[in-house]
Amino acid sequence: MDKELEKEKFLKALKEFALDLSTFITVNDEWTIRGFIDIFKNIYTISADTKIVSKILELHIFPIFLSFANKNGFEIELATYQNLKK
Repeated sequence: MDKELEKEKFLKALKEFALDLSTFITVNDEWTIRGFIDIFKNIYTISADTKIVSKILELHIFPIFLSFANKNGFEIELATYQNLKK
């Protein structure tokens, strides 16, 4: 399959996937994850810190992205390093 056709296929599938993405992380417009729990069963609410929110989304949504990739015949290639300068 040529690269342009492959890009179009991916973009179409991703747009369709994105329409339903919020249904995986929210119920009645509220997050399904409310906080953290420690080994003593203390519950801590999630702050608005972007690092915390992005990590929660990454962990919560990653299996959904894997399913999307498998369903559409794509492979997910994880970065070996983040912010690697050349």
